[in-house]
Amino acid sequence: MERLVATGVAIGAVVAALLLAACERPVASEGITSHPAEAPLERTQAAATPTAPLPSPARLSDAALTRQIAAAILADPGMSGADVSINTSNGVVSLTGNVRSAEQIAIASAHAQHEDGVMRVDSHLALNAR
Repeated sequence: MERLVATGVAIGAVVAALLLAACERPVASEGITSHPAEAPLERTQAAATPTAPLPSPARLSDAALTRQIAAAILADPGMSGADVSINTSNGVVSLTGNVRSAEQIAIASAHAQHEDGVMRVDSHLALNAR
């Protein structure tokens, strides 16, 4: 009986040692090798990573871009006498209308390009010396 108890204690000690060794060993899961305590964090980070880049928080809607560009052009004293219409679609700003000088074309384009979220500026401004 003593021999059976000694064998049971020895088996218990071996099992305990194996369990402790398993806790210290890296675990391979879904192609990620890590310590078991770190695995949930890595899986969470991988799942939270977007597949496509998110738009910048500073990027404005087309309507907001149009309003801001129009306000900047109207407030600029160098644009007096100009008749500029602004249309924005998917970040592409189209400037149309009549201006008095090449400088006004440059000023209007610069105001449009200055805004965050503008992808491209298409200027269709006509030079109309009055």
